[in-house]
Amino acid sequence: MQKTRLFIIFLALIVLATPVKTFAGFPIGKYRDIVVPSFNYYRQTDRFDGNDKVIKGPPGTSFTSYSSTLFIGYGITRRLDLIMNVPFLYQVNNLGQNGKIVDQGPGDFVGGLSYNLVNWGYTKFLSVQASAIVPLYSKINGENTALGLGDYGTEVKLMFCGSLPKLIADKGYFNTELTYRRYFDTQGPDQVSFMATVGYPVTKHNQVSVDLTFYRSYSSNKAFDPNIFTARDYAFFKPQLNVGHQFSRRASLFIGGYYVPFGLNTGVGYGGSVLFVFKL
Repeated sequence: MQKTRLFIIFLALIVLATPVKTFAGFPIGKYRDIVVPSFNYYRQTDRFDGNDKVIKGPPGTSFTSYSSTLFIGYGITRRLDLIMNVPFLYQVNNLGQNGKIVDQGPGDFVGGLSYNLVNWGYTKFLSVQASAIVPLYSKINGENTALGLGDYGTEVKLMFCGSLPKLIADKGYFNTELTYRRYFDTQGPDQVSFMATVGYPVTKHNQVSVDLTFYRSYSSNKAFDPNIFTARDYAFFKPQLNVGHQFSRRASLFIGGYYVPFGLNTGVGYGGSVLFVFKL
């Protein structure tokens, strides 16, 4: 009974976390469902070269991406979860005097299993996740579309999350993820990322959190691409500030904004996200 109480208390805390990231590391619970629709905005006009130097874009040029994503998680057992992520993209590549190119459609489906390896007093959790990447679109004449690389792939993720140590704060949570992703193409890419989140409840139903993300993609194709979904060789560091509000035990809202201050062969981007979390 004591373990069950601890589990429920920590679950209430996790609901106030950034949902898609945090639920991947925290067990959803047997026969429980989590549905997370989200909207994301990204824009860039300038870019980083291979030495982290900012290069101004030509006048009137920019790349803008609007994406909506549906994340679904289902607890098969107390330790094993099924996760699925389906994106829909709308992208505008503004070429200045040469007009603009608009692309829209579904992106890469990501689905797999997450397993909780061990927990410490139901306050800290170590989990592993394995997923498949399936493009929901086709290449055109063997070339990439603007919706993604068009290649199948796989992803393995190690996650560690829980409540903050009492020496740091009497409330709050953390979440860390180390991810390796591989696309099955002669050019790759191979991608490695690390994400760390720290969140703190400011009132009973409101919280703030900070995400720090480092992303590195390796490929023999070094060409710059303003479209982050089709680029192959690049790196960036992205901090993000989030605020969250819990309307009830089953519904929450999260809003975040970010900027890319450092990068290699990628855009000087900024944007934001709006996410809804529904526990069914």
